Amino acid sequence: MSYANCISRISQLDSLIRGVDPNWASSGRSLVATEALISGSPFAGVLETISVNSKSTGTTATAAGSVSASVASLAFTSPLPSGRLTQAFGPTDEALEPSATVDGVTYAHYHNGIDIGAPLGSAVYAAASGVVTMAGRQSDGAVVVKIQHDDGHVTLYGHLDPALPVVVGQRVNGGQVIGKVGMTGVTTGPHLHFGLYTSGGTAVDPAPWLAAGHLPDPPTLMGPSLADPHAMAQVSGSQALATFDAASSRIPYAAQIRSAAVANGIDPSLLAALVSTESGFRPDAVSSCGAQGLCQLMPGTAAGLGVTDSFDVQQNLNGGAKYIARQLKNFGRVDMALAAYNAGPGYVGQLGSVPNACLSYIGRILDKWNTYQGPSA
Repeated sequence: MSYANCISRISQLDSLIRGVDPNWASSGRSLVATEALISGSPFAGVLETISVNSKSTGTTATAAGSVSASVASLAFTSPLPSGRLTQAFGPTDEALEPSATVDGVTYAHYHNGIDIGAPLGSAVYAAASGVVTMAGRQSDGAVVVKIQHDDGHVTLYGHLDPALPVVVGQRVNGGQVIGKVGMTGVTTGPHLHFGLYTSGGTAVDPAPWLAAGHLPDPPTLMGPSLADPHAMAQVSGSQALATFDAASSRIPYAAQIRSAAVANGIDPSLLAALVSTESGFRPDAVSSCGAQGLCQLMPGTAAGLGVTDSFDVQQNLNGGAKYIARQLKNFGRVDMALAAYNAGPGYVGQLGSVPNACLSYIGRILDKWNTYQGPSA
């Protein structure tokens, strides 16, 4: 029997049983989602409170399941808003789950994602904007899509129907349909296995971040010290992002700047101030010496940073964020790092101090950064 015929037969059986036993569906053990419903747990019903709407803007998904790129790149929303949570993240008695050692503790069975039960064929959406890095069948037979998001996090969508509408290398927006609920791989019934991973590959519980409406905040970010902006500090990631978000209505390309900054471990307000000074937020800007785009990257520098199109907003910001993060790590001071960005790290390193010619440039960036730290005048 073909996969499609098998799925059709399962749906027929499910409907038949529902007609005979009205408690079948409410028990949480139908063929549509046979995993036990986690009633009474702090995660029970969390999926019912999360939709593909952006909590921060109130923008609602269209019938096609997509939202605007600027909103979607900030939001982290349910990949299956029509479903219900059927298995939580963490230690479990479910024998199908593999063993794992987490924070020094070994568990016999550990679920490294959450399961969301829904009828076969239900649309599955990208939880946030990013690039598809996998779209196909794993060794265990499960059809999987993986998306790397602009801030470095990766989401995984498992047990999908084999007919996928996305391919590796494709950029998708949050809320865009990337597949349908299937029954591929080792599964007890139709559901979506949804995983969230850090850029280093560590599994993270997606449930609280879906409820929060955004991807996890980094613990710290490199940025100017409030006491002395010329000095570098490891600032609270949550605090720096909250400050940036409060000022984001005044910052063009705020969503893209935020993502690029977080992916490279820097304060997004600093990156925004740098972009403002370098290009005035003009993605098509070209200097007299040939520097290009929002971050004014020289072609050779851009190529070394993996930027293939300097006029692509996200690529240029990713390259600029990577380059200034590198200087912050090398020099350990904001003023020295900005000088290196402007005059070249070799020259600044050889000089051992901030060149006089860079003082005005640094001052403009830090003044702009300071305006993002509080309400607009």
